[in-house]
Amino acid sequence: MKIRFQEFKNEIEDLLEFMTSNTWEFHATPNVNPDRIRAAYDNEYYTGDGCKTFWVISDDDKRVGMLRVYDLDDGAPLFDIRISSEYKGRGLGTTTIKWLVNYIFNNYTDTNRIEGDTRQDNYAMRCVFNKCGFVKESHYRKAWECRNGEVYDTIGYGITREDWENKKITPVNWNDFKC
Repeated sequence: MKIRFQEFKNEIEDLLEFMTSNTWEFHATPNVNPDRIRAAYDNEYYTGDGCKTFWVISDDDKRVGMLRVYDLDDGAPLFDIRISSEYKGRGLGTTTIKWLVNYIFNNYTDTNRIEGDTRQDNYAMRCVFNKCGFVKESHYRKAWECRNGEVYDTIGYGITREDWENKKITPVNWNDFKC
């Protein structure tokens, strides 16, 4: 499936429909409250200084995903990706994150790295990170608390501009000192 990306402008009703018509299994709040989305929108959570949101659009013009990137003004942005349940497993996550990496490094010349976090049990997202050239950089035990009280490990990934430019992956030296 071919996809394209369109910057989110003011489509709050479409955003509400998209966010509430899916269960976001690997997010802290799997079933989001429309009032919270509207409040976040009003507070420029989706668009504003250092933040952009993009629709992931299929070749038949259906919104199949959403990508929010934030902290664009601090040199190490993070992102949130959401693909509709019915479109998962088709490679859209990988295509979307590769597009995001190119978009950021081509448009934000002061950005030296991009970061992302996921739950330890989100194997699909962990595979996406690996396929897109990200390196596992952190493992925080019992750091991802969900609204239902469950707690998971958080895995942090990053890609550097240098690795992206040179099409290489530089692993982290996990044994950089001895006691």
